[in-house]
Amino acid sequence: MRISTQMLYDSGTSRMMDRSSDLLKIQNQMATGRRVVTPSDDPIAASSALLVTQAKDINTQFMANQGAAKDALSSMEGKLDSVNDLLIYVKQRAIQSNVGTMTPADRQAIATDIRARFDELTALANSNDALGGYIFAGYQSDTQPFVGTLSSGVSYVGDQGARTLQVSSSRVMPVTNSGSEIFMEIPGVNGEFSTSALNSNTGTATIDGGSVTGSYTGDQYKITFSAPGTYDVVDTTTGASVVSGGSYTSGQPISFAGIQVTISGNPATSDSFSVAPGGSTDIFSTMKNLISGLEGPQGASFDSLLAQSLTRLDASQENVLRVTSSVGSRLNENESLESIGSQANVQYQATYSRLIDLDYAQASSDLMQKSTALEAAQKAFLKTTGLSLFNYIS
Repeated sequence: MRISTQMLYDSGTSRMMDRSSDLLKIQNQMATGRRVVTPSDDPIAASSALLVTQAKDINTQFMANQGAAKDALSSMEGKLDSVNDLLIYVKQRAIQSNVGTMTPADRQAIATDIRARFDELTALANSNDALGGYIFAGYQSDTQPFVGTLSSGVSYVGDQGARTLQVSSSRVMPVTNSGSEIFMEIPGVNGEFSTSALNSNTGTATIDGGSVTGSYTGDQYKITFSAPGTYDVVDTTTGASVVSGGSYTSGQPISFAGIQVTISGNPATSDSFSVAPGGSTDIFSTMKNLISGLEGPQGASFDSLLAQSLTRLDASQENVLRVTSSVGSRLNENESLESIGSQANVQYQATYSRLIDLDYAQASSDLMQKSTALEAAQKAFLKTTGLSLFNYIS
């Protein structure tokens, strides 16, 4: 085989370029700390690393959502705690108003105090989150949810929605509760109807919240005492008489039309009690009625109103505590998800490092080897290209 001088030069140059390329690759790897600098270095590892990176990015976004959820739930929990404290205080003041030594002026002072608490409750119900949105407005975070005053009554203009955040691949967590659920839809004792005493009553009898014992039709009823020991029940929805001349004993249940109520105390002739459909009330009207009773004339009607107000305040507090418990459960769940997310990120990083990162000990050895190979190629090239017949002509 005939080997030309050009072939020697081309072959030597090619070998040196190959060795230089190998050395440059090792240098780039050591400079970046990555074994896979380009996908061609290890296509399988590069593809797997891309999938790991995408999974880690998604997990990082979930963790950001978990942080936002924690902020929202913590803010709501703080407001609910304040509402609970307010209800406890109002209950204490209401009980204090029934002490026998209380004068009308004392009760007026308590009413003034509870008026201030009413305004405080309205402010809490219209609380904002860190971003300025209304916490209890449902989806309408830019709309003030509760409007009105003590005299006009407070109404809810938000919606029933609960804002959510996706905090994991399989969990969409509610981070708010609607104000209607917390402040306006307070379940009654039985959930079907509510009871009350007429303000015109002059006796000392009071009525409890009652219970459903059969098929309650949803009609409204009126229990009227024709004499202190005798009562009549009329269905005011239809006008029909339900009970005529019933015998009254204090503390004994009165049953009719699938419901049961208990009246205690000494009713006066013509005293009446109402049973109205609808098993829920709202905190604002409960406080409004209590204030009106404290500022009005004292007597049997006030005693009945106070008993009813305390029952409804208890129900309001139980409802707030129920929602607070739900918020606490979500906070605990979110904390667990944060821990799981942190551990997943550590695992993703370890997997990515295993696929991509450089073994410096191995790379240092390869660098020496590639340097030696390049040096050998260079010397071989010089030696080969230095051969010439003219060196042997004297």
